[in-house]
Amino acid sequence: MATKCSLADEGFRLHLGLPQWLAHCLVEDGPVRRLISWLSPYALPIEVPFFWCWTHLPPHLRYIILMAPWYFWVVLHKMLPGVLVRRGMVDDLSIEAHALGNILYWVRIIPITARRMRFSLNQLDSSCPPSLSLKLEHIHIPERGVRGTYLHIGGNGKVIYWIFGGAFVGGSIKGSMGFAEQYGRRTGCDVFMIDMRLYPEHRIEDAVVDACRGYEWLLTRTSSKDIVVYGLSSGGGVALRLLQLAAAKESEQARFFQNPSERKGQPAGAILCGAWIRYTTPTRSMKEYTVVDWVVTQRVFEFIFPQLGDMCGGEELRKKVSPLCNDMKGLCPLYISVSKHEVCIDENYELIQKAKDVGVEVVVDEVPYMPHAFQWCTAFLPESKESDNRIVTWMRSKLGQ
Repeated sequence: MATKCSLADEGFRLHLGLPQWLAHCLVEDGPVRRLISWLSPYALPIEVPFFWCWTHLPPHLRYIILMAPWYFWVVLHKMLPGVLVRRGMVDDLSIEAHALGNILYWVRIIPITARRMRFSLNQLDSSCPPSLSLKLEHIHIPERGVRGTYLHIGGNGKVIYWIFGGAFVGGSIKGSMGFAEQYGRRTGCDVFMIDMRLYPEHRIEDAVVDACRGYEWLLTRTSSKDIVVYGLSSGGGVALRLLQLAAAKESEQARFFQNPSERKGQPAGAILCGAWIRYTTPTRSMKEYTVVDWVVTQRVFEFIFPQLGDMCGGEELRKKVSPLCNDMKGLCPLYISVSKHEVCIDENYELIQKAKDVGVEVVVDEVPYMPHAFQWCTAFLPESKESDNRIVTWMRSKLGQ
C-alpha cells in the first residue's frame, strides 16, 4: 500500500502550476521568502490585537464575515475559464477545492509560530459555529484530572468522545465545538469533548493522560459499547494511544488512569481522521507532500519537527510515545479516514497493516488529492461533505442505530 514515487513523478500539478523558479523565490528559499521571514516579527503590533478582536467576535458574526466573500470567490471561479482557476493538484478536483487551494496555498509563505497556530485552530468555529440553543455542561473534576465540555444533544445514552487535533501545539474545545455538535445531531448522540494540555507548556503524554482520565470518567456515565471515539490529526494519535492503553495490562495503565485496576472496555468504534501517529523519523509523505498540502505546509513541518523530541519528553522517548510503535492487539473497530495525498498517508498505511495483522477490524476511507484534516472543510468542499456522510453512517452502524 505504500506510496512509490514523488508527486512530480506521478504527473500532479505542484505549486499551483507556477514555474519552479517562481515557487522557489516565493515559498522555498528565495529572496521573497527571506524578506517575509525578516519582516514577520514586525507584524506583532498589528497581529496581536487583530487576533484578539477576531476571536472575541461572536461565532455567527465571524461565520457571516468569512462565508460571504467565500461564496463570491466560488462564483468567480465558476465564471472564469478553467485554465485560470483550476490550479490544484489535478483538474478532477471540485471547483470549490480549486478555489480553496488558491487561497490557502499562500499561507505557506508565512512563518509559523505557536501564537499563529493556536489562533488558526481556535477559530475553526468561524466556518461551523455551534448553535445558540446548544446545552452545555462544563466538567471540571480536579481530583480525577478531568476537564471538558459535555454537549447534551441525544439523551439516549450514546456518546461521541471527541478528541481535538492541532499538532499538540493548538486546538481547543471552542474551535471544534460546532463540528462536534453536527456529528452529535446527525447521530442522535451526546458529545463529550475532552480538554487537553498543550505543548510547549506540557508534553504529548500529558495530553494522553487527559484523554485517558476523560474516558475513564465517561465510563461512569455510560457503557463503553455506547461510545464512539473521534480523533483528528494529533487527536487521532491521542485516540489510538487511548485505545491501546485501555487494552493494556494494569502496570502499563498506572500513570494514565486514576484507577488502573478497573477494567476499561473498548468503545464501539473509533474514527481516526488523518491521524498523526508516528513521532520518530518523518515518513516520505510527511517530508515531500508538504509542497501540496494546504494545512501541513513546509513552514508547519519546519516548526514542529525540530521540537518533536522535546514534545515527546526526550529524544529517547520518541518511539515509546508514538502510537504507531505500540501494540495494536485488542483494539475496537477502526474507521480510518485519510487523504491519499496528505502528509500523514504513509504512517496511516503502516497503521492499517499493523492493525489488520493482529485481527483488528479496519475500514479505510481513502480520498485522493485532499489536504491533511480535510474532514473539517465541510463548509467549503463537497469532497469533505461526502467523507462526513460516510463517517456518520459508520458511527450510527457501530452504535446500533
